[in-house]
Formats: sequence, structure tokens, C-alpha cells
Amino acid sequence: MTPSTSVPAQWPDRYGDELYRFALSRVSDSDVAEELVQEAFLSALDGLATFRAEASERTWLFVILRRKIIDYYRRQARATHVGLDEISAEGPTEADFFVPKNGHWTSQQAPTSWLNADAALEQQELHDILQRCQKRLPAQQGAVFALRFIEELSAEEICQELGLSSANYWIIVHRAKLQLRRCLEKHGLGKD
Repeated sequence: MTPSTSVPAQWPDRYGDELYRFALSRVSDSDVAEELVQEAFLSALDGLATFRAEASERTWLFVILRRKIIDYYRRQARATHVGLDEISAEGPTEADFFVPKNGHWTSQQAPTSWLNADAALEQQELHDILQRCQKRLPAQQGAVFALRFIEELSAEEICQELGLSSANYWIIVHRAKLQLRRCLEKHGLGKD
């Protein structure tokens, strides 16, 4: 489809549901997902004159939406909330959980496998709990976690997108892992 044959008024009917599901799987908030899809449509409409049809219209819209999702997480990461409510000064430190040289879990602290959930219901419950725990992360940790483990961007790409140093990135990843682990364990997951 070329820009001259593209019909933007048909985009919501043709691609809206699929784009929405994609966005919702990335941000886990229906209002935000709807807003991101709308922003993607508006950006596509603004850039329609430059659309060269080297990819399908659908692919082009997904690329725009993915960029909007990354922008959303960039804004979230720049939020001023810097709370570490669940990590207290008296409690364990990151060194109690991670090997300093490589950042992997220590053998005593390594989470147990959750892959033994043998029923689809248990898998769905795990997914729901993980999403709730992810929503409780501070904005910057949530953004870094989502970009790394949902969008699967590299550490270098995330540092560039969010303006982070490599050391800061790894600290944020470790803190996010700690907070997610604590949250998941509070819901009875990962303990023997």
C-alpha cells in the first residue's frame, strides 16, 4: 500500500485491536495502552507523507507504536519518585543477594524454579501476580525492567534511551529484581 492508497480512517478498524493488545502486553495498563495506540495513529497520520511503503502499513504502525512505548518508559524513568521503601538500611544489602563480580544471584539466595506450574491456571496466576508486582516498582525501575525483559532491548540501548550510565543501569536492574522477588515471595511464589 502506498501513501496515496492508504486510508487512515480505516486504521482503527484494521489494526486497532491488534495494536492495543500489543501495547497492553507491554504496559499492563489499559488506559495507557489506549493512549499509546492513539499517539501511534496520530504520529502515523503526521508522517503519512513520508511513508515509502518499504514495509507493510501494519508493520509501519507497529514500529511507530513500539517507539511510543519506549518513549512512555523513558518518561516513566525520568519521574522524580525515588523510593526504596522495601529496602531498609537495617535489612540485607544487595551484596547479600548477588555475587559482586557478575551480578548473578548467590547460591543461597537463588530463586527456586517457578516452571513447575503444570496447569494453565497456575501460569495465568503467576503472570497476574508478576504484573501486579511490576506495577509496584518505582517508575525508573519499572521502565528499565520493562525495556530489558519485555521489550528485550540491550543494556546499551536502554542506557542510551534513558540517559543512564552502565553502572546506574545495573544498580537499577538489581534493585528491580530484589523488589520483584520480595513481592513474588509475599504472594507465596519461589519459596520451598
